[in-house]
Amino acid sequence: MPTTDEPRGYRASQKLVHWLTVTAVAAQFAVGYNLDLDDCDPPGEDLSGGDTSDAFEDRLDRLEDACEARADTYDLLGGGLDLAEVHLFLGLLVLGLGVLRPVVRRVAGLPPWSEHLGAARRTQVHWTERALIVLLVLVPLSGIALVATGDDAWLPLHVGAHVAFFVALASHLSTNLRPAILRRML
Repeated sequence: MPTTDEPRGYRASQKLVHWLTVTAVAAQFAVGYNLDLDDCDPPGEDLSGGDTSDAFEDRLDRLEDACEARADTYDLLGGGLDLAEVHLFLGLLVLGLGVLRPVVRRVAGLPPWSEHLGAARRTQVHWTERALIVLLVLVPLSGIALVATGDDAWLPLHVGAHVAFFVALASHLSTNLRPAILRRML
């Protein structure tokens, strides 16, 4: 049994990084799910069929104009910063926090396990936290690869990483939203 001198909860630095991560991820998903980049197709346009004629080039130009007009509606601050840029910035922030978290854990250590967690729950918490840390890096990296290359081949990885993140998050919340456990992070 731990003595009263041993830490019972997480250190202030760990709490700060944790809640910054929660805030950044929540903002990232809120912004990301409000991006509607697939909705920029001009009405009635069909760009399929492999047509290489001037008519096809005209349709591509109209599509590009429609997408640019759509992107202009994302301007949040009136200074040229749009939702896609905010999404990219938040992704970089989440990536940085995802890299920082294991460093903070290594330096600050972890408190003893809560006496409210049995062996099975401890195993669940251990693997869920590892998955979340990996996904805090994988989701933004796959998004950056998607944007940087312009290749939709990265989209299944990015979407799959989102799904895995939400599964891991549900597992994390199922063990940590109990008052006796949550107090350690507040």
